[in-house]
This record gives sequence, structure tokens and C-alpha cells, in this order.
Amino acid sequence: MRQLLRSTYVPFGSQYYRAPSPRPEDWAQDLDHMAALGFTMVKYWLQWRWNHPNEDTFYFDDVDRLMDLAAERNLRVMLNTILDVGPAWVYRKYPDASMVTLSGRPVGPQTQPHRQIGGLGLCLHHEEVQGHCFRWLDAAVRRYASHPALEIWNVGSEPELTQSMSEMRLWADDASRLGEMLDYNPHAQRAFTGWLEQRYGGDLDRLNVAWNRNYRAFDEAEVPRTRNTFNDVVDWRIFFVDSLGAHVGRRFDVAREADGGRHPLMCHHVFVQGFPVTSTANDPWNVGRFGDLHGITQMDDPMMCDVARCCARGKPVISAEMLMLMGYTLALPEPIDADAIKRNVFTGVAANLKGFLFWQFRPETLGREAPTWGLSHPDGSTTPWLEAFGEVGRMLQRNADFVLDARPRDAEVAILYSPPNQVFAWAATGNEKTATDAILGTHGALYERNHVVDLVHPTEISAGVLDRYKVLVCPFPYWLSAEIAVALRAWVEGGGTLVGEAYFGGWDVEGGRHHTTLPGYSLHEVFGVRHKNAVPPGPDGRVEIVAGPGLAYLPEGEQAYGMLARETFIVEGAEVLATFADGEAAVTRYQFGKGQGVLIGSYVGAPYRRQGLAGNGALIASLVELADLSARPEAEGGRVRVDVLSTEAGGRMVILQNLDTAPVEAAIRIPVQLDGEAEEQFGKSPLTWTPRGEGAVATVRLEPREVRVYRA
Repeated sequence: MRQLLRSTYVPFGSQYYRAPSPRPEDWAQDLDHMAALGFTMVKYWLQWRWNHPNEDTFYFDDVDRLMDLAAERNLRVMLNTILDVGPAWVYRKYPDASMVTLSGRPVGPQTQPHRQIGGLGLCLHHEEVQGHCFRWLDAAVRRYASHPALEIWNVGSEPELTQSMSEMRLWADDASRLGEMLDYNPHAQRAFTGWLEQRYGGDLDRLNVAWNRNYRAFDEAEVPRTRNTFNDVVDWRIFFVDSLGAHVGRRFDVAREADGGRHPLMCHHVFVQGFPVTSTANDPWNVGRFGDLHGITQMDDPMMCDVARCCARGKPVISAEMLMLMGYTLALPEPIDADAIKRNVFTGVAANLKGFLFWQFRPETLGREAPTWGLSHPDGSTTPWLEAFGEVGRMLQRNADFVLDARPRDAEVAILYSPPNQVFAWAATGNEKTATDAILGTHGALYERNHVVDLVHPTEISAGVLDRYKVLVCPFPYWLSAEIAVALRAWVEGGGTLVGEAYFGGWDVEGGRHHTTLPGYSLHEVFGVRHKNAVPPGPDGRVEIVAGPGLAYLPEGEQAYGMLARETFIVEGAEVLATFADGEAAVTRYQFGKGQGVLIGSYVGAPYRRQGLAGNGALIASLVELADLSARPEAEGGRVRVDVLSTEAGGRMVILQNLDTAPVEAAIRIPVQLDGEAEEQFGKSPLTWTPRGEGAVATVRLEPREVRVYRA
């Protein structure tokens, strides 16, 4: 990050301007306020519709003035380029420009809470329209490439919103809304045909086998209109993932040439929890591969930060939109306090994020997002949380050298994140949340026990990403592929620990049918069990799992609970670690080569996410720790997240977060050498560390949800 910036500082501040708000008479006062608080960066929007009102006219007067005001106050600027709001003249000139729903309804131009000026709804595959779009982007970048205030170009601000149309994304969690699926514009349908031909290498027989069809030409392939079959639906939605990635890639190409290499380029993505793959084409790895740095829209979930770190593939990451105080008109948020701000910021710092921009400075004044989301009061005056945010920023600047150079511990545990599997979950169950919550719950169980967790993407597996890890967890692993299965088998045989849930590799992707032997792709040999039978859960929706001896966190006889299915096994050499209530094997472990396969006959990650079932969290953590893992931080006496960051020069930062809503007094152990007092960075009492073995220990009392940050 340091080499991308003009000086040593942590990018810290807020979003400020998306035309036409706030009012021009407030600009100078608000930017003075930001500078006085110690902000180092402000973010403005350039919007195609606003800045290109006529085909032959560009308008940038407002942003010109804002850029000059920032320069006068030594505020660096991130410029967002918003390409998904097409000008009115584009829709008049091209009546076929809009995306079209399955029910045949053109959706654009329209407003949304996040696009109050309208123009949303353009088809990504209308090449003439996109040519005008990139012409505007070129003009906007060239206008500000030499401005002294400019620091970073953000050429993809939540590009997934282009595909989601906000409320329309809800159909991914409600199959009855299928008629709102996008995009059935003829331009998109023709592009899909070409994509299929490329996807299957021009081999029509491969397509026919995968889709179970008998086409005689690729242009006979129908665009899916139901979710009743799988491979065609997954192909249709992953086509939009690829289309969005290609569009974002073109943005980077245009902006980089227009900027002339003067400034770093980035985009930032939203989170799968609120923006499903199926309806929004949301694949962080698809957009994270571009640019000089990457970003996220951050909410209060640590997995967001871990996804951003992993999909950025070694590039610096910043929180480009820190979302707190979220709400709508008359659906107002509760006020936030200093610990809420610290929790968001230092969860990010612990995950290796290098900057934080709040959404936004003043509360919204336009549309349904008003009057919420703001650091200040609507008139720009100071709130307690604005003061607290400023204090956090000033602390980061005092520690800028450390924060920019520090790194968290390397992860030994990874979770598979597979966009095709997300779409499969929607097609199979009518709700993508099943797969999403399985991942979130698994991550949450490990995060609370102080693991550093990475997420891996299917595209990385063939490149050997698994060699970095000792454990891979595959939540809701119905959809894999032959290539992934081969890689998993070899990795386990070489020493890896593979943990999976029910119906592991149950779908034969290449053959377009369910495997008849489970786990699929011959992975039953890795797990030492085969599928015997499966029944639904009981009337309460639960599948009872009873722990056997030897699990680290779930005592013998204690219970965890699965959902959706109760899959029993024919045990072929595996050790039974837990049983169902009737004594059938529920969780097994099998030595395969130098590694081991661990299989759960139900789904336990999603219930942990949804209900916080303590037994489920304990079971997940216990199974991961069947591997020989390195020492990690521990907290005895409460649910305390402990993160340790280090620099090559030997600096240390210890971040403590009380995850409970009650005070705790916890004994903290860290696997690094510290001796003596560590200074708390917000004025609390120092923490005294005592060396013990290969690490150090300390005792601390934390108030409910309190966050403390120590330098040593």
C-alpha cells in the first residue's frame, strides 16, 4: 500500500458527494470539518447520467470545485466512476437498451435507493450503448488525471448493483419471484449462445451431455426459464458473472490508458450475504483480480474482510464503504458508539485492510435512504459517533507506519467459496441463503475460536492454492467438479485434512446428473464411507447429532444439530466421531494417505449462523482441530477475539474484542514473545504481558462488546 500512495498515511475518511447531494453551500464547511477531524481522504462520485446530460455535452463543474476544495485542505480524493446510470438520451436513442426480466418487462431507466438520479437498467451486452459509456469514462478520467487532489480511481463501485436492481435481487431468496430474473434482452441472449460455445470448446456433444439435450447447433440452446434443471441454470447465471467481470475489465483498460499510469486503480465489491451470486453476479474473485488495490463494502461481519483479503490476491485492500447507521425513511438505525466503530475498523485492520472510508459524512437527503447512514447530523454538526470515528482515524495516523507494514498470522484453515455451488443451492432449494449461511456459520465458529481463516475459490485450486493450508472445510458441498475432486484427493493424500458436509460432490457436473455413489467423484475412498440412506429432519427441522469421545470442544454425549437432511453412511474403515440419535454414524474420520477426510451427515454450518447453536460451533471447531495446527491466540473466561499483527521489524499489535454483551475477565495467551507493558492506543490502562513457554499471557477485563488495541 505504501508504494501506491504519495506519502505515508492511512486512507481514512468518508464518502461525501453523489450529485446532487449535499448542497453546494455546505461543501466548504463540511470539508473544513473533515480536515479538522484528521481525515486524510474524501470520496466523490462521477456519474455517467449526471456528467453527460447530452450526447455531445459533458458537465463537470460541480466536481471541479469539489476537487479544488479538497486540494486546499490537503484532503486526498478517491473518485468513484458510476457507469450503470445511463443518461436519458441513451434510452431515447436506443429503445432496446434496457435489461429485460423473464416476464418480458424492460427495467430501465429507473431509480433505486442507491441510484436516486435514475438511469439504472442498461443491458451489458448492448455494444453501442456500452461504447457511449466508455467514451464518458475516458473523458472523466482524462479531466482529473492531473489534478493534485486525486489519489485513487475507483472504477468499479459495487459493480454487482448493475445486475441486481436492488429489490430485484430478492428473487434469489424467494423463488416465487422468478419472473424478475435478469437479463432476457435479445443482445444478452445472443451473447449467451457465444459464451456457451466458448465454455464447451465448440464441442456440441459436451453441451448435450452436460445439459441432457440433443441440440444440433449451439444456437438451439434455450435460455433457462425455470430452475428445474441444474447445469443450464448454473451456466446461465455464471455467464452473467463472466459478463460483469469482462465489463469491469474494460473499465480498467479505459481508465488506465486515460490516466496514463499516474494513479492506482481499484474497484470494490459488495458481500454475498446481501447480494447473491444468482441475481447479482456477485463473485469477489471475478472483480478482485483487476487493479492495483481492491476494496469492499464493509458491514459488521468479519468474513467480509477475509473474503476481500483473499480475493485481492496479495494486493492492498481498503474498506471503501464502511456501512453503519443503515436505514431508510422512518426505518431509522440505532445510534452507534465508539466500540462499534472500533469493532468495524479493527476487525478490518486485523484482516490486513489498509484504509477505511465511511458511508457517509452527512446523512442522505434524497430518496428512501434518507435520513440515515451519516456520521454527522443532517445539518453537518457533530455527533458523538463522528467524534469517535475521528479519534480512531487519528490513532491510525499515529500508527501509520505500523498499520501499512503489518500483517496478520498466516491462515492454516480455509473454506471453499464456490459461486456455481451458490447458484446450485438456489436452483435446488429455491434459496441461495442455504449455501451462504453454511459458509458464514462455519467461518463464525472458527473466528470465535481465534483462527485466521482464508476463503478459496474454485479457479485457484488448479493453481495449487491448497498447498498453503492444512485444513479445507467445504460447507454445503453438493456442486464440485471433476477437476476439483482430483485436486482434493491428491491434497488429502499428501497430508491435508478435508472437512465436508452431506451429499459431498453429489452432482456430476460433467455428466449433468446426480452421482449414484456418494461422496461423488470417487471421493468416498477419501472419506472411508459411502452413502447409505437419507431422510428429512424431524418436525422441528433439526437433525440431532450426539458427540462421541475425543472431540476437543464438544464433550461426549453433548449435542449439535443439522438441518435439511440426515444422511447415513456405510462405514468402510472410517472412525465414527459422532452419531445420530439412533446410533447411526453422523460424523466420521478416515485416514487417507498422509491426510484425513472428515464427513458430517447433515448441514451444521447454516444452523450455527442462524441460531447460534453452541454445540454446532463446538463441533465445527473440533473437527478442524483434528489437524495438527500451530498454536494460536486463546482466551479463557469469555468469548474474546484475539488478533496479533506483526511487522518484519518486530513490532506487535494485539487487538482484543469482547464478542459478548456481558463483561468478561479473560486470561489471554498469544503465541508470540512479549514481556512487560503494552500501551493501549485509546488511553485505557496498559496491559502487562508475562512470558510463558513460546508465548506470553495477560489478564484483562473487558466491558460488553468492548474493543482494545495494544502496541508492544
